[in-house]
Amino acid sequence: MNLPLDDVQAPESAPRPRTKRRQRALDVLVIEDESIIAKDIELIVSDLGHRVIGPARTHEEALSLALKARPAVVVADVKLADGSSGIVAVDEILKKIDAAVIFVTAVPQWLQTGELEPVLVIPKPYSVEEVKAAVAQATSRRAQSLETIMATKSAVGRLTRKQ
Repeated sequence: MNLPLDDVQAPESAPRPRTKRRQRALDVLVIEDESIIAKDIELIVSDLGHRVIGPARTHEEALSLALKARPAVVVADVKLADGSSGIVAVDEILKKIDAAVIFVTAVPQWLQTGELEPVLVIPKPYSVEEVKAAVAQATSRRAQSLETIMATKSAVGRLTRKQ
């Protein structure tokens, strides 16, 4: 017997299809002085559905953009165009705003303090998958929690003192 689709009802016990929970878009500040790398990171972050702020090439640009946009995540290089430190820039940013931090650097050994860090570090050269995974982790609820943000601020402060 063929019934019109309007007359057919799914049984109450039929499982409902699961909808994928969509993560809300966050602002991500990119601090990177190499334009090709900055553009690559921008595309990766945008593909994940987040808004990109920047890129900032210097310490001053980074601080200015961060104070205007108040990003949830900061992706930073360690060495910046004006010879300044991305670590110091991030430390100053974290004194003003709460954000998760990802360092993308050719010198990851500079970011080792001997303790478990809530700061994500991606060595250059990096893969798209590494950046995607780090951004996904940094934008997670856990990474955005006050406890993790405070631990991140403490870790970046230790890195700044180590320099």
